Amino acid sequence: MRDHALLHVNGVAREVRGRDAFMMLAEWLRKELGLPGTKIVCAEGDCGACTVLRAFDPPGSSFPEAPFEAMNSCIAIVAAMDGAHVVTVEGMESEGELAPAQAAMRRCHGSQCGFCTPGFVMALSGMVEQHAGEPIDRRVAANHLTGNLCRCTGYEPILEAACSLRTSEAHRVGPRYGTLDRRARARSAMESGFEVEHDGLRFAAPTSLEEACGFAAANPGFRVVGASTDLGVPINKGRPMPETLLSLHLIPEMYEARADDSRVSVGARVPLSRLRHLCADAAPEFARFLDLFASPQIKNVATLVGNIATGSPIGDTLPFLLVAGGAVGVASLGEGDGGLKRREIPMTELYRGYRQLSLAPGELITHVTFDRLGSDRFLRLYKVSQRKDLDISTVSAAFSVKLDRAGGGGAVGVSAARLALGGVAATPIRLPAVEEAIVGTLDAARIESLAELVAGSIRPLSDVRGSAAYRSVLAANLFRRFGRELLDG
Repeated sequence: MRDHALLHVNGVAREVRGRDAFMMLAEWLRKELGLPGTKIVCAEGDCGACTVLRAFDPPGSSFPEAPFEAMNSCIAIVAAMDGAHVVTVEGMESEGELAPAQAAMRRCHGSQCGFCTPGFVMALSGMVEQHAGEPIDRRVAANHLTGNLCRCTGYEPILEAACSLRTSEAHRVGPRYGTLDRRARARSAMESGFEVEHDGLRFAAPTSLEEACGFAAANPGFRVVGASTDLGVPINKGRPMPETLLSLHLIPEMYEARADDSRVSVGARVPLSRLRHLCADAAPEFARFLDLFASPQIKNVATLVGNIATGSPIGDTLPFLLVAGGAVGVASLGEGDGGLKRREIPMTELYRGYRQLSLAPGELITHVTFDRLGSDRFLRLYKVSQRKDLDISTVSAAFSVKLDRAGGGGAVGVSAARLALGGVAATPIRLPAVEEAIVGTLDAARIESLAELVAGSIRPLSDVRGSAAYRSVLAANLFRRFGRELLDG
């Protein structure tokens, strides 16, 4: 059992113990390692000024090369970076030569005050790593920069810099820093778990699910930490860090992701970016929706299970999981011999109340499964928020119907339906009355009456993102949109 986390920073191995292990990565890089190029602005993972590149070989993986991907360092706990290789803007220069993204930003006048510039450089460098040998157009560049804000330069010069990059250039991060000896050292360290403690705080990372469940049983009140995209924000705003943190990042089973003819299964540590690729064929509408979910910096580390476990009624993925027959797999230590006890909880039974899950003490979520919807299902996912990208939902919706092509003349036949909303109750909800009423021949007149039934089936609350009346109108209008798209084929 190690007493430290091991990570590499710009090619140098770092063993992190004590207080440093509980710092946020950006703060640690700046104050302890003297790397001030990584900026801290929003401290919420929204502005991208803190962007660094991270490569991580999951335990048990056989990937030929661990990709370097952009991530936010302001909300990441240092101990959770165990086994990773982090590259900051200071590590981009090579033998006195600027990295391509740095040179392009200078050439295209992409910087004024310069405060956001390192984050843009690192986001563009992550784009180069992902699209090596591929052309970069404005759409690709804009997608990779959705997590970066600039308040003075304007985005046109930055997009020009991005599109001028030649991704086949040899100055890539992977070949320089992702060397076999560094990866071998990290893999060797990850074969054993670690625990670090400081001033009443404890961070544990076991290497097996049995050990993790044992830790959970012995430590009531523990919190599972993953990407800390939710946990890191309140900590940065002054709330105390949970005293006991449990990480599952050393357990190979947590990285399993597969799709068969009927179901998709995703482990607790599978990042959303990998899930997006898996769903491109298995659940294309969900894959499209994930494009709006968050920035690349978030999707490269955040997980589907994390979105579920947070328990927020506005979790963007939850309405989809409700209509796709979603279920979470959980594990705990059984009585007697102490072996693993596993069970599955349908998403329809998971939430008992606001941020309250139907988990027994000591149970851990290990994976989530959902249906691979066939061609006879018409599915649409919607999200309404104050801005298109990187915003909290006011109302989200997932509408799925099984089609019976008996209709005609501006109508379709529906034999079954699953309809779900988020942001209109203390938990995401299904709409059973509407699901029952929609069965039959559906035309424009019935869609209008059903939209009114949707509005009458919910009792939303008012908050800073919208009034109850506004949410009722939104829910009805989303169903009207769904109906129009359904009739238009």
